[in-house]
Amino acid sequence: MTNQETARAMKSHHAQMAKELNDLVLAISTSEAAWESARNAVASYLREQVLPHAAAEESTVYRVGAKEESLKALIDSMLFEHTIIKGVAERIESSKGRDESLILAAEAAKLFEVHAEKENRFIIDFLEPRNDVDLGAVLGDMHQLLAH
Repeated sequence: MTNQETARAMKSHHAQMAKELNDLVLAISTSEAAWESARNAVASYLREQVLPHAAAEESTVYRVGAKEESLKALIDSMLFEHTIIKGVAERIESSKGRDESLILAAEAAKLFEVHAEKENRFIIDFLEPRNDVDLGAVLGDMHQLLAH
């Protein structure tokens, strides 16, 4: 795959994850009786999908991006956002009411959406045209990390 194709695939995956998370958040708002189950689904998605994805990015995409001086501060902020997402996931798990769960879940979904868009626009778009970066190899490394 070319860098352009890989960048497109990475962005598509981010969009799919954001959609899945937003769909799960919507379930909290539409299920009066089963809001706890919907809350748990959001927390599980964050814990089992988003956070492992974030950890894999840290040792692949971010490692490559951090070699570029102009991206270091951005990468630091992205790492900080990973800790915020983790904290919100924990707060969702311990939330007591439907309204609190919905507010926290919507916060997590919006944070992830903005976070993914920053990665798309400012990291992936920066790395994609570079001849010294093989995004296919970076993506392969991420897949390998997520498989274990």
